Amino acid sequence: MTEPKVLSGRYEVRALLGRGGMAEVHEGVDTRLGRRIAIKLLRSDLARDPSFHTRLKREAQSAAGLNHPGIVAVYDSGEEEFAETGGSSVSVPFIVMEYVEGQTLREVLNDHGTLTIEEALNVIAGVLAPLEYSHRNGIVHRDIKPANVMLTPEGDIKVMDFGIARALKDNSGLTQTQSVVGTAQYLSPEQARGEVVDARSDLYSTACLLYELLVGRPPFVGDSQLAVAYQHVGETPKPPSFYNPNVPPEVDRLLLHALLKDRDERYQDAYTFREDVLAARDGRPLSFDDDADRTQAFPLAPTMVGPSPHPQGAEAAPETGAVATILDHDEKPPQKRSRAWVWIGSIFVLLALAAVALWVYEINKPPPIVQVQITDVAGMSADDAEAALIKSGLTVDREEEANADVDEGDAIRTDPASGQRAPEGTLVKLFVSTGPSSVDVPDVSGETEAKAREVLSDAKLRAGTHISQNSPDVEKGVVIETKPGAGTKVDVDSNVDLVVSSGMVQVPDVLGKTGDEACKILEADDYQLGCKVEEVETADEDAGKVFEQSATGGSEVQQGSEITVRVAKKPPEPTPTTPSIPGGIPTGPASPSPTKSSDDPSGGGLEGMQDWIEGN
Repeated sequence: MTEPKVLSGRYEVRALLGRGGMAEVHEGVDTRLGRRIAIKLLRSDLARDPSFHTRLKREAQSAAGLNHPGIVAVYDSGEEEFAETGGSSVSVPFIVMEYVEGQTLREVLNDHGTLTIEEALNVIAGVLAPLEYSHRNGIVHRDIKPANVMLTPEGDIKVMDFGIARALKDNSGLTQTQSVVGTAQYLSPEQARGEVVDARSDLYSTACLLYELLVGRPPFVGDSQLAVAYQHVGETPKPPSFYNPNVPPEVDRLLLHALLKDRDERYQDAYTFREDVLAARDGRPLSFDDDADRTQAFPLAPTMVGPSPHPQGAEAAPETGAVATILDHDEKPPQKRSRAWVWIGSIFVLLALAAVALWVYEINKPPPIVQVQITDVAGMSADDAEAALIKSGLTVDREEEANADVDEGDAIRTDPASGQRAPEGTLVKLFVSTGPSSVDVPDVSGETEAKAREVLSDAKLRAGTHISQNSPDVEKGVVIETKPGAGTKVDVDSNVDLVVSSGMVQVPDVLGKTGDEACKILEADDYQLGCKVEEVETADEDAGKVFEQSATGGSEVQQGSEITVRVAKKPPEPTPTTPSIPGGIPTGPASPSPTKSSDDPSGGGLEGMQDWIEGN
């Protein structure tokens, strides 16, 4: 039995829980504290790339500084030397994290479909609470999506995977070079344009998550990741009630506000967003419900001629509009100005406005998105294919699929397809072959049972029931046939029963046969037994027929055993004896005498008399 790996002499690595684009997560045990943990290990095929070391260390640093019940806690991190096949060693970084039981929201959506309105709002309130905390501590997650939010059996929310998180003050790295970081369906417009992200980008992604929880799909979908990114930048989402009529108007308004393209116009902080989520759940007004009232122009009081219409002692409301302000000043009538200067001033104003418009357009024009071509990885091993895609700047999500033409564990295709171009950081789905969905039952006749079970396992089948069967020529313990038979097409992982030789032969019943007939039957291919014939004199059985066999018909004997058959033989006639004559005269030979007639009983003496007696 293989000993489990132990990291830093303390953390025991156990079963694999999941695999991502750059790391594997295992269940583990902290042997010092005796507690259950999760261990995130950088994949060995990426361990020599310094950029992946940096990213895993950044995740550990980002999450380790955040102590909140809604964020998966990081306990420790380090590096461990692992031996490679060639004898060299490689340093593999790891993170020791809190073990969380439950399902990701992606699994919840796949298993149960959309949530109710109240459930979805409660979940998002649970996501925004840890985001508010992380933003206050200067950390932007940058990859909020269903797969990165856990729902525990107790109903608690846990935000995880700060693998591409950055400090708000950190403007270095991928973002500055205009590469896209995140998952396309949940990208904020500024992320899609490759701009520097801030806390408001996380809030946009959270709104996309709420949208999907309510209607079963994100606000934008397309044939490719690039198409989705362009929609985030340039298209207005449909209200969620378009897909789910049960969504109330206040939730429509909440989401459309949270999904505004201009980050200065949507929610500015997680606290306000969360308060509005709870307000929508409880039927209270949203924070921006009175915006229209605050921006609406109030009508001016009409200028009155004559006595005031107000009762005595009451004052007319002060004029607050532009007209009232002008009327408050006792100005002299404006003097006439040259028309030329008016025209010149107008032209300068128009030129200035055009310049401002051009400047506004330039600074708001979406920067070009860095594009990469998706490598053709068909036929490569899954690990090599994933490494090639990641090296080209893409993120990868594996999905298994049965395929009779591609070996198990090799890449079949990608989505988007190879040859297409997509923004850096785009999530590419890598389809990996599990082999054919059905297989032919292999021919294992003539093999030992142990070898036959091994061959069936290699063929993705399971050896089922052991069926013992007599055989005249197949050695004991050797497979005679399978059920279903060799060459039959069956589903992968089906049971195949093994018919195994017992080493015994059932003896046929040859009573009543001649000796030759009995031996012919016993020695035939169906029995292949030895045959020995013994003749026994008896007047009680039919002469020439088998009346007894050493092993009775229907009994079982070892292969090749000799069966003795006993054939009845007629006993010989008894030897004649000379009868004695009454009176004591011996019946021995007598002297010849003249021949008499046979009719004369005494004509031949005693001998003639004896002949006469026998003749009559």
